[in-house]
Amino acid sequence: MAKKEKKRLQVVISDEQDALLTKAAYELSNPERLVSKSEVVRLAIQKIAQDLEEGKASLEDLLKNLEPEEEE
Repeated sequence: MAKKEKKRLQVVISDEQDALLTKAAYELSNPERLVSKSEVVRLAIQKIAQDLEEGKASLEDLLKNLEPEEEE
């Protein structure tokens, strides 16, 4: 069976966003199954796409939640 090719994505996130990722991973984990921050990101991508598709969220509303990126 061929190995599934994976894509890598690097993003810059704030300390607050990192803390939210860590908290979500911790809350989704249990002794039998630890959930990584990468898995939380993949779940969030699926959830956003599903909500947009089902009309539960609008792109405009989601974009309002984004903070303007600070220049370095």
